[in-house]
Amino acid sequence: MAAVDFTIKWSNDLAKLIEEAGLKAPYAIAKALDEVGSKTATLVIRATAAQAGVPYASAKNVISTRQAMGGGAGEYVITARDVTLSLKQFGARPGTTGVSAAPWKRRLTFGHSFIGPGGHVFVRMVQGKGAKADGVRAGFLNVGRRSSRLPIHKLFGPSIPREMTKDRAEETFYTVTQQLLPFTLEKWLLK
Repeated sequence: MAAVDFTIKWSNDLAKLIEEAGLKAPYAIAKALDEVGSKTATLVIRATAAQAGVPYASAKNVISTRQAMGGGAGEYVITARDVTLSLKQFGARPGTTGVSAAPWKRRLTFGHSFIGPGGHVFVRMVQGKGAKADGVRAGFLNVGRRSSRLPIHKLFGPSIPREMTKDRAEETFYTVTQQLLPFTLEKWLLK
């Protein structure tokens, strides 16, 4: 699991507040981390869902948090389980050349694919002479003429952990924490 560390420069006034808080400082820092972390997690989940083209609830189901005041040992942690979403969650519908679905908010046609049990999207791996790459985005090799109905492979869409650590979702994390943490920390130190 990769951890993301970031550094915050304190102003001299905030450094004085932390020093004056004495024994109350660790409590105030943990409360500020929890408050900013909760707001950040919500916005990161929204950005990740929009980026991957999934409903908010689908992204929220695989992203969890651990607070600094609870068992977090002084750190707020946002974790995404390694779940790759099935193409059926992206409005999969059959077409003449294969199934079309809209992962990443773009409708794509996955050649030689079909909708199987449970509404999942599968592709038949064809065997024979004359190899040609087909469906590179789906990550399979379609070869020549069909000699069997098997094997078949399930196709998947975006990976939530991968989407959470790039582009708009990553930018949201850094922007929100940078803007909110100093003010929230000051608020908790002055209580």
